[in-house]
Amino acid sequence: MGERELMFGLDTLFAPAIIAAIVAIVIVGGVTHGVIGFGFPLVSTPLVALLVDIKTAVLITVVPNIVVNVISIVRGGNWQESIGRYWPMAMWVVLGTLIGTHFLLVAPPEALQLLLAAMIIVFLLQDRIRQLDLTWIRRRPAVSGAVFGTVAGLFSGAVNVAAPPLVIYFMMLELPPLALTQMLNLCFIAGKTIQAATLSLAGPGSLPLLIASLPLTVVAIAAWLLGIRLQKRMSPAIYTRMLRATLVAFVVLLIGQAAIELAHRLHIA
Repeated sequence: MGERELMFGLDTLFAPAIIAAIVAIVIVGGVTHGVIGFGFPLVSTPLVALLVDIKTAVLITVVPNIVVNVISIVRGGNWQESIGRYWPMAMWVVLGTLIGTHFLLVAPPEALQLLLAAMIIVFLLQDRIRQLDLTWIRRRPAVSGAVFGTVAGLFSGAVNVAAPPLVIYFMMLELPPLALTQMLNLCFIAGKTIQAATLSLAGPGSLPLLIASLPLTVVAIAAWLLGIRLQKRMSPAIYTRMLRATLVAFVVLLIGQAAIELAHRLHIA
């Protein structure tokens, strides 16, 4: 089997430099996920979206996302305290993802980039947001779960980032770190599975991207395992600070890219 076959067509879709950059991004995302328990979509999608359009970025990372999240859940154990109690959140995420994925198919790229930047800002400011009076979340967990789960699904389907509203919700419920991580990964799996199925049916150009992402899935798993090893040797706080600094740069780049595309669109019009 030749090198070309091993790449599952990845080399027919992107230039070598783009492939190398995507592989590097997947490695960074996998390591981050291994160290802090989540974060692969939050790291991988924004960076890949700087190289290709947001729809392609979602498709090329969705299979690695699903696989990494499945492994993360299986590894944790003690599912009764997380999945056994809060599994309805995943159903609300699915509902929101169905709506958000259809938005992804019709929305202009610059709108999606700005939405993605907004979600990253929310994630970065989540500590301040939690200082607001959100005690109603604990008083009415079922209703608030439906709200936060659906909103998370909307953003998951549209821009592949569901973490900010989910993290806020579960931290307000004061879930232990392991249970929080497992529920985040379960919600990501549910949303990504629905998103992949929806996008695969959207057109003939979707399936080649999903197939081409299979080698990236192997890379993501290897990077995740490396992150697990690093987690035992280094403080997760260091990686969290690095992640936040990188995300700030993502916001600036995404907004700048969206502004350039919008200006170009207006100039053509």
